[in-house]
Amino acid sequence: MTTPAGITGAAREYLAGRPVVLRSSPRHGCCGGTALVPVVEIGPPADPNGFDLSLLDGVEVYVDQRLDDARWWTIDLDGILRWKRLVVEADDGHRG
Repeated sequence: MTTPAGITGAAREYLAGRPVVLRSSPRHGCCGGTALVPVVEIGPPADPNGFDLSLLDGVEVYVDQRLDDARWWTIDLDGILRWKRLVVEADDGHRG
């Protein structure tokens, strides 16, 4: 089971106790390739099958089981003033 490794204070404050979903989102390349990119969204999944539930610093985090390759996650907040969004950074451990 993959669980998030961290959530910043800014992200925790922005969520105000609401759950989040870490899921894979396919991105298609110009030459026909596809990559699964991790994204974070506010709220529980519509169908919890295929997700692992973790409690991280008081926040319920539903992690897509297809993201098992990543070793750690950090959920953070990006943006300024009222234009803010949650972001997720992942490390699969394959560094050069």
